[in-house]
Amino acid sequence: MELTFPVIDFSKLNGEERGATMEMINDACENWGFFELLNHGISIELLDRVERLTKEHYRKCMEQRFKEMVASKGLETVQSEINDLDWESTFFLRHLPESNISEIPDLEEDYRSKSLPF
Repeated sequence: MELTFPVIDFSKLNGEERGATMEMINDACENWGFFELLNHGISIELLDRVERLTKEHYRKCMEQRFKEMVASKGLETVQSEINDLDWESTFFLRHLPESNISEIPDLEEDYRSKSLPF
C-alpha cells in the first residue's frame, strides 16, 4: 500500500477554494504533522540561504558543545561517550503575531536579517 503525504497549493487560499484549502491544511496538521506547500511565494534563493545559514548555525553550536564537553570531562572521557551522544538541538522561530528572532541566543546577525523576510 503506497501512502502519499499531503501537497497543498498555497495560491488557492485567495479564491473560491479557500475553505477546501484550509481544511486540507487542518487535516495535514492533525493527521500527518507535515505537508508539502506549493506556490508559497518564497524564492528558491531565500530558501537556500536560510537552509545554509541554519546548517552553519548548528555546526557552530555542535562544535561549541563538543569543546565544552572536552573542557569539562577530558578528551578520553568524551571519546568513550561519543557513540551515545544526543546531538539534537532545536530552536523555534516565530514571526506572527510578533517575531521572537531577537530572543534566540547565538544567532548571527546575517541569520537574523535573512530570516525576517522568510
